[in-house]
Amino acid sequence: MTMSKKTRILLVVLSLLCVLCAAAAEENVYYGQNDHGVGGTIRVAVTMDGETIKSIKTLEQKETRGLGTTAIMQLTKDIVSSNSLDVDSVSGATLSSIAFVGAVRQAVEEAAGYDPAAGVELGENEYLGISNNGLGGRLMAKVKMEDGKLTAIDVLEAYESEEIGVAALNIQIPKMLEANSAEVDVITGATITCNALSEAVAQAMAASQQ
Repeated sequence: MTMSKKTRILLVVLSLLCVLCAAAAEENVYYGQNDHGVGGTIRVAVTMDGETIKSIKTLEQKETRGLGTTAIMQLTKDIVSSNSLDVDSVSGATLSSIAFVGAVRQAVEEAAGYDPAAGVELGENEYLGISNNGLGGRLMAKVKMEDGKLTAIDVLEAYESEEIGVAALNIQIPKMLEANSAEVDVITGATITCNALSEAVAQAMAASQQ
């Protein structure tokens, strides 16, 4: 039985529509990555509809099965249902949670064309430093330099763990001010956070010399 000309035309049209729909969907997909998961790199693909997070697909992860993997599944549901990255970390999987949300944040910010430095006000002798290597992604610090001396460090943005990362920042900042340097000994258990702060502060100090 041969296919009628009308049927063939209809099939061609449907095929074209499928291709166009797939292309349109791909245009709204943005990718994010965080290298500080418990098992290493976490990569995600986030589908956006304007400012709405429609779906999140995890492309790569090596988190602990039943703990980190469960956290990723739960956070995926929480972020999509609330259309927000302001979600609670999953108990017992804090590091995996922070790294996963950091990867999603990167994708969402790319979709929005977000510039973290936009809107940051710098006063006299103040300089901005940004590291993208914190546990949760970006760590942004404002540094004040007076006569070549480091006199103030203000962390404007960070996504570190409260118990370890934030506590480490509160210890490292006074140490850097006393040493007048971004290079101070890291705190055991908070190496990622300490290194991110060091990178941001060093960048700001370098800017003061330009």
